[in-house]
Amino acid sequence: MRVMISAGGTVTAQSVVKALREDGRASLIAIADMDALNATKAFVDEFVLLPPATSPNAAREYVEAARRLRIELFIPLIVEREFLPLDAVRERFTEIGCRLWVPPRDVVLTIGDKLAFAHFLERHGLPGAPTVEYSTDLNYRDFPAYLKPRHGSGSVGAVKVESAASLHEAAHGRSDLVVQGLLEGREFTVDCFAAESGRVVSAVPRERIAIKAGVSVKGRTFHDPHIESIAATVVEKSGIVGPANVQGMLQTDGAFSIIEMNPRFSGTLALTTAAGINFASLLLDCVEGRPIPDLRGRHRPGVTMLRYWSEVFEDTDGATWRGTGL
Repeated sequence: MRVMISAGGTVTAQSVVKALREDGRASLIAIADMDALNATKAFVDEFVLLPPATSPNAAREYVEAARRLRIELFIPLIVEREFLPLDAVRERFTEIGCRLWVPPRDVVLTIGDKLAFAHFLERHGLPGAPTVEYSTDLNYRDFPAYLKPRHGSGSVGAVKVESAASLHEAAHGRSDLVVQGLLEGREFTVDCFAAESGRVVSAVPRERIAIKAGVSVKGRTFHDPHIESIAATVVEKSGIVGPANVQGMLQTDGAFSIIEMNPRFSGTLALTTAAGINFASLLLDCVEGRPIPDLRGRHRPGVTMLRYWSEVFEDTDGATWRGTGL
């Protein structure tokens, strides 16, 4: 299968490339990115320079790149900026024989909006962080708390506030915000895969031991049937097919509360792969119509990931090579 992944410079794209290489079925792996200075180019078969998905005619250029490279599966990764514009041209991908792996529009709108997602959890009786819409006349009292953009991920724009005064000061000049109660405890992410709507076949929890810029740089897998069940239920209720990750907090009283969900591969997919569950393989199985068994509880607990720096160099003629390994 010929596969293309967007946001090629991200750690998420790199993890998907590694998982596809381990699977071995992809005859071509291409990445697309809006920056030509892209280290992932050194690890794939093709690189495509594309504009941001929100730019005029960007969707047309994405389709054209997929047509030119005869891509059969296109995996976008940027929920906030790519999913909806590409969903609007889904039929054009179908016409060229390319499967666009983006959840339906209503799912993206619910999960990508922190306030709508909080209401979704409440409707289904699922534990979540208390979340309210911010307004200048909001009489919020449960401090400390977080002021966050309603749309976005990776903790971008999130501010911890300790009082009503600091809340309104942090919100000054900003719009489309929510206030989310602070949850104390240990932060976890659960990588989930739904083989079909309403059937999650894998839920791999991992502790986020150390985080930089919203991405886990140290993590460890574990087994916890309760947390795995809650995360799987969230994904099943959403109707998503394919990968998703659920972030939550195991509080000091033992309760597990959900903070957010992302309808895509996680930035720490490599750890899930190392723990024995290759989500890229599961996705290819979905596309090929292969039966997928229940793999819940089959991952290896106690696998610890420690990330490190490595270099890719590029010459003036565009040739790339990898630096000396450790």
